[in-house]
Formats: sequence, C-alpha cells, structure tokens
Amino acid sequence: MATILTPKGKEGIVKLPRDKSGYFPDNSAIVRINEIPWTPFNLVGSKEGSVFKLLSVLWNHDMYTMYLNVPGGLTVEPHYHLGEAHGYIFTGSFDYEYGDIYAGDYLAEGDNIAHNAQIGPDDVLQFSLIFGGLCGVLPDGSPDLSTKMGCMEVYNVAKAAGAADHILPPPPGWRSKYPG
Repeated sequence: MATILTPKGKEGIVKLPRDKSGYFPDNSAIVRINEIPWTPFNLVGSKEGSVFKLLSVLWNHDMYTMYLNVPGGLTVEPHYHLGEAHGYIFTGSFDYEYGDIYAGDYLAEGDNIAHNAQIGPDDVLQFSLIFGGLCGVLPDGSPDLSTKMGCMEVYNVAKAAGAADHILPPPPGWRSKYPG
C-alpha cells in the first residue's frame, strides 16, 4: 500500500528516509527508483526481457510514468498508442520511422498511432510518460484492446510483482477514459 505521509514536526514537513518512497497530502511524491524492483513488461510481441519500474500513476489524467529497459537487438512488434507518449532516452538507440533515436534524445508520439521499432545493439533505457496506454495492433490496423497496458493494467502488473507499494491505488469507481 502506498505510504501517505502527513506533515508533522516544528515546520510541518516530513522528510523521507533515503530508502523510502512516499506521497504527501498535497499530491507531491518522492520515488526512490533504485528501491523499486524491475517488473517484466510485455511490449507487444516482445517477451524477450523488457522490464519496467512504474514510477507514478496519475489517475485523474489517465497517465503513468515508467522507467523502461528494452534489451539491445530486440524487434519491438507493432503496437498502438491510445494516447500521447513521451520519452527521454538515457542509453541505447533504435530505428524509428521518422528518424533514428539515440541516447540523449527526447521523443514525443501522437495518439491513435501504430508503429514498431528495431532496438540497436545496446539496451535502451528510457523514461516514459504514457497517456491512455499501449496495446497490440489488429490486422486492419486498429487497436487490439485485449492486450491493453493502460494505467490499471500496469498498476496491477507492478502490484503483483511487489513493485507498486509507492503508488496510490485508483480512486473508487475509477475507469479509463480510453477504450478497453
């Protein structure tokens, strides 16, 4: 369960210890990334070892952030973006239809698009911000919602792996505004 810290002390501020993540009543958060275990992430058709660390889920925006590691040499099969996606690439490179992407690059992708990628020889480590989620692509080019990885799905996968204790659960009755 997510740790929600309430202000106390002379100045009303709680400081987290180095090994603990937490949320604060004003919706601020500190996430100790090195303390979160890696969780398998099935990029559609790419079960060869992609892993992620779920950093946050902003339920009111239907958006999540993650630290994603995709193995070098992997072919990322076609996948569909239900909403916008943004990423900063820390390591590695990959072939992309609009131009190759390298470490140090920022990538913004529109909503309702499908694409694939060929990862270069080195692992790609990236910070991603995903609206709506990702899913597979049906033969007609439409989204395969049976494979959706939206806010609820990544939260449940991370929770099952013991990697979501720092994430606030969805509000009662929460439903994604995206299909699926």
